[in-house]
Amino acid sequence: MSVAAPASPPAGPPEDEAAAAALQAALEAAGHGCAVCWLPRTGSTNSDLLAEVRAGRGTVRCLVAGHQSAGRGRRSRSWRDQGPGGAESSLLCSLAWPLPRGCELTGLSLAVGVWLAQSLQTLGLREARLKWPNDLLLGAGKLAGVLVEVADAAQARWVVIGIGLNLRLPEGLEHAASLDQAGVQAGRWQVLRALLPRLLSGLQSFSQQGFAPWMEEWNRLHAWAGRPVQVLEEQGSQGLRGLALGVDAQGFLWLRTEQGRERVTGGDVSLRMRED
Repeated sequence: MSVAAPASPPAGPPEDEAAAAALQAALEAAGHGCAVCWLPRTGSTNSDLLAEVRAGRGTVRCLVAGHQSAGRGRRSRSWRDQGPGGAESSLLCSLAWPLPRGCELTGLSLAVGVWLAQSLQTLGLREARLKWPNDLLLGAGKLAGVLVEVADAAQARWVVIGIGLNLRLPEGLEHAASLDQAGVQAGRWQVLRALLPRLLSGLQSFSQQGFAPWMEEWNRLHAWAGRPVQVLEEQGSQGLRGLALGVDAQGFLWLRTEQGRERVTGGDVSLRMRED
């Protein structure tokens, strides 16, 4: 695990520092209290914020990094950005947010996926689709991933939501996609200006209503609806096989199997397309 970000991070390009300050001011003017902080380099923005929360220093804060040396996704997989922040090939950010202790977190990563897809639609990207439980696809390639982690503090349960989004990719990289491949030329701050207000408003609603208000939109954007899939459980063992139907109001995935309709309840599982 990476250590928490230093109190005075190394100076970054002045334009990035200015963009972070301008975004924070815009959020405050819109009634969102959220600090926006720029880090040229770090290990993992999620790890940085989790360390702050666990040390009792949690605040509503978005960390944006130019480069991560230890970025990760679900099941401890690494998330590799494609070079230093100067290339601006990726959006790498995490948001810390407190939720009431009784709030049900099931479906949160799916809701974040919907908010991300909707934000990209405002920038002109309408082809992105959602893969259960936490990926955004463009065609067959992975465009973005969402990682939700939880840390408890004295008065609240904190969630740290990490987002990695490919802005540009080198030629020939397989199984990945980027905004520029769809003709969308947007930098990290342009994406964040579209995303953060929606993310902050969505989290306020999620704390009261859960995932249900976004179920229909998630199913509309479901990349593998009606396709044959295989559930992979912890350590790669194979689970259910069937046709992917969609998700319910709790964010659980339903499959049509030989035994009938069955529900995949999440946890440490992932989904793969079957060719048979």
